[in-house]
Amino acid sequence: MKKIFTAVVLITAMASMAFAQNAVTFQVNMGKQVTLGNFDPNADTLYVSGAFNGWGTGNPIPKPAGNDSVWVVTVPAVGASGTTSEYKFRFRDVSGAADVWESVANRVVTIGGDPTVVDVVYFDNNGYSATTLINLTFSVNMELERLSGRFTPSEDTVSVNGNFNGWTSLVNIMLPSANPDIYEVSFDKEVALAEELNYKYWYTPNAWESRANRQYIITQEDITAGFLVQEGTYNDGSLATVINQPCTIKLTVNTNGASGPIGPFTEVTNAIVAGSSAPLGWPGGGWPTSDSAIVIRLFDDGTNGDLTAGDKIFSKDILFPAYTSLGAEYKYGLNFGLATNQGSNDNEAGVGSNHTFGWQINYVSATAVDTFGRITVANLINVVTGVKEIDNNIPNNYNMSQNYPNPFNPSTSIQFSIPEAGMVRMVVYNAIGQEVAVLLDGEKAAGNYEVSFDAAKLPSGIYLYTIQSGSFTQTRKMMLLK
Repeated sequence: MKKIFTAVVLITAMASMAFAQNAVTFQVNMGKQVTLGNFDPNADTLYVSGAFNGWGTGNPIPKPAGNDSVWVVTVPAVGASGTTSEYKFRFRDVSGAADVWESVANRVVTIGGDPTVVDVVYFDNNGYSATTLINLTFSVNMELERLSGRFTPSEDTVSVNGNFNGWTSLVNIMLPSANPDIYEVSFDKEVALAEELNYKYWYTPNAWESRANRQYIITQEDITAGFLVQEGTYNDGSLATVINQPCTIKLTVNTNGASGPIGPFTEVTNAIVAGSSAPLGWPGGGWPTSDSAIVIRLFDDGTNGDLTAGDKIFSKDILFPAYTSLGAEYKYGLNFGLATNQGSNDNEAGVGSNHTFGWQINYVSATAVDTFGRITVANLINVVTGVKEIDNNIPNNYNMSQNYPNPFNPSTSIQFSIPEAGMVRMVVYNAIGQEVAVLLDGEKAAGNYEVSFDAAKLPSGIYLYTIQSGSFTQTRKMMLLK
C-alpha cells in the first residue's frame, strides 16, 4: 500500500511539473535606440509583447536604475517547461503618439527553468558599431494606386516607414516629383557598414504595402559615395502583379473550435477582418477598439453573403477594386471590442502572420474558405475568371441568355446584354436559395458580355443564376453534372 501511495505521489508531482507555467525573464539593451534619438527612457514606455499576453501591453518593463541600458522584466506563467513562446519588444513613443515594434522576425524563447532567463538582446538587433552620415533618397511610383481609386493625391499623404524611423508614419513624408505619380523624400542618416535597412511605403489613413519588408544592406560603396537611392513601385505593382479588374471575394471563416492567444474561445460573438488593401485596412497597434471603423464585420445570420445562420462560419462579400495587389494580406479577429477577446482584438495569430488571397490577375470573383487560426494562402473556390465584351454593338434591351453548355462540368458561360451603363450584379444560388457565387458585381458600359463560371468545387445539382441591373432582373436555371 505504501508503494502504491508513493507512486501516486510521484505521478502527481511529475504531472504538476509538466503542466506548471514557468516565468521568463526578458532583457533588452535600449542604449543604441537612446543614442539614435528613437527612444526616450524618461518618457516612453517599453513592453514585451507575445503570445503569453495576447501581444498586448500587459507587461511593461520598468526603467533600470541609473544609466543602465539593459531593461529587465520577469513575466509569470509564460509556459510549461519544454514549450516555446513567441515575443517581441515594443515601446510607446510619446512624441509621435505611436507604438514602435521591432522589425525583426518574432523572437522565440524555449522555456526551461523557473524562471527561464533570456540572454540580453539589442532592440531590433541594432547594437553599437562605427557609423557614417549619408543621404538616403526613397522614390515610389503610385500610379496604379491612383488608377485603382484607393489613393487620392489631393487628399492622401505618402511616407516611407522603417527601422530607421521606428516604423512611424508621417515622419519621412514623400512629395510628388516632376512626374506627379512618383513620390520622393531625402534625409540624412547615420549608418554602419553591413547595416540592414527594413522599410515599406505607406499612405493615409493606414495603407501599408502588401509585401514583405523591403530590405537593403549598406555597402562600402554607399558609405564612400555618401548617398543611397532606393526606387520602387508601390506593392511592386505592374499589370502582371495586380488584379486587372474589380473582384468580389466572399470571405468565409470557420470559427468552430477556434483558439486564441491563451486557448480556446468559450464563445464566439462576432468576427471581423482587417487587411492591407482597400476596402480592408489595418487598425493601429494591438487593434484598438477605437479603430472599429477600419475593420469589416462578418456575418453569421444568413445575410450579406452568409450561407447558413448560426453555423459559426462567418461570411461577407467584399469588392476589391482593379489594380489590387496579388499579394494582398488579411487577418481575422474574434469578439472584437469584448472582454472575451482574450486580451487583444488582434487574436488570430502573432503580429505579422497574415493570410494571402493567392488570386490571379483575371479573377472576377471567388469564395475564400478559411479556418480561424490556420494562417495559409486562401482556399479559393467558385472562381470566375473573366467578363469579356462580345462585340461593339449596343443592344436595345436587357437580356440574360441560358448558360452554355447546360448541363455542364465543371465550367460554363453566360451571355448578357445591357442597353445602358450601370451597376451589374450576377449571383448563383443553390436549390435552397443559398448564395454560392458572385459572378459579377461592378460597373459596366452598355454592351453585350460573356462571363465564365468554374463550379469545380460545387456538388452536382440544380442551380439558379440571377442578374440585376437597374430595375431589370432575370433568373434562369442551370444543371451541374459530375
